[in-house]
Amino acid sequence: MIFKRIFSLIALTLAVSACSDGSNNSNSTAGVEEPRPALELSFSEAPVDLTNISADFAADVRYGEAERNLLDIFLPDCEDPTPLVMFIHWGGFIGGNKEDAYDVQVEEIQEFLRNCVAYASINYTLLEIPETDEDIEKAAAQGGVLTALEDTARALQFMRYHFESLNIEPENVAAYGGSAGAGSSLWLGTHDDMADPDNEDPILRESTRVKAAGALATQSTYDLLDWEQILLPVTEPFAPILGGTDLVTIAEAIGATNYLLTILGIASLDQLDSQALDEYRARVDMLEMMDSGDAPVFIYSIVFPPDDLINLLLHHPLHGLAVKDRADEVGLEAVAYSEDPNYPLQDPSGETLTSFLMRHIL
Repeated sequence: MIFKRIFSLIALTLAVSACSDGSNNSNSTAGVEEPRPALELSFSEAPVDLTNISADFAADVRYGEAERNLLDIFLPDCEDPTPLVMFIHWGGFIGGNKEDAYDVQVEEIQEFLRNCVAYASINYTLLEIPETDEDIEKAAAQGGVLTALEDTARALQFMRYHFESLNIEPENVAAYGGSAGAGSSLWLGTHDDMADPDNEDPILRESTRVKAAGALATQSTYDLLDWEQILLPVTEPFAPILGGTDLVTIAEAIGATNYLLTILGIASLDQLDSQALDEYRARVDMLEMMDSGDAPVFIYSIVFPPDDLINLLLHHPLHGLAVKDRADEVGLEAVAYSEDPNYPLQDPSGETLTSFLMRHIL
C-alpha cells in the first residue's frame, strides 16, 4: 500500500508540474499556482486497533513552526480521494494532547476509516496560567485563546494544501472535539473564511471553512463576559456566596482570575473596558459569528457535579442549549443532545456524531 501511495504522489506531482492552465483544485487561490511539493510522511504502527482495516498512520507531522504544531493522521487505503475529519483535543487550552483521541475515540476512528474517511488528531499551542500576579504580563503576551484557535485553522489549511499527498478531498472536511476542542471546532465552523489569497505562505491561502462541526461538552462562546446571561440559572442561586453572577466576580471568588485574564489575553481587569478587548471578544464569539451559511453543528452536553464548580461553568449544558438556540434563530442545522434532566435535549433523529459528520462530508 505504501508503494502504491508513493507512486501516486509521484504521478500527481508530475501532473501538477505539467499543468498549463494554473487551475487550483483546492479552490483557495486564483490564477497560476506553483506546483505543490509532495509531503514526506513516515508511516508507523497505528496507536489503535486497525484489525481488518487497511490504513496508514503517520505521527507528529509538523504543520507550523510553533512547538506543538504537530498532527497525527490516519489515511485509509481507498482508491479515490477521501473526506477528512479533524479531531481537536480537550484540556481547557492549558493541557491535553492529540493522543487523547486514542483512549476514548477508538470506535469513532475505526468507523471513519472503514467508510474511507481520513482522520487527523492535532496538537495546538497551550496557554500557561501564571501562578503569581507578577507573571501575568508574560501570560497576557501569549495572545489568549485566539492563539490556540488560529493553530487549529493552520492545521486545517496545512492538510488542505497537501491534499494530493494525503489523497483527501479538500472541500469535504469536518472538525470535532471535546471541551476546548469542541469550542475550537465550533469556532472554525462559525468563523468567516480566513484564507489570505495574497499571503507569502501558500498554506495560509487555503480555506479554513468546514462542512460540519462536532461539539462535545462545548463552551458556547469565548467571549467570556457573555457567560453571565448564559449561565445565570446556575450561578444566581450562588450569588450571595460568590458575590455576584458576572464571570469576573465569580473568577475572583474561586481564585481563577489569572485563568480568566490569560484566556482573554489581557494583563489586568482594568483592560476589560478597552477597545482592544472589544475587538478581541468579537473574534472569539462563536454565537455572534454564527449564521445560516455556517457549518451544521452536532452538540452533546454532559453533566458535572455541582461541587466541581470550574468544570460546571466550563461545560454546563446551558452552553449547548445556547448554541442550539442560536442555531435555530439563524436557521442553521443543529443536532443536539443533553444528559442533564433539568435541561434536556434529544434530537428525534437519534443521529450519532459519526453519522452526522459523515452525512455532511461523504
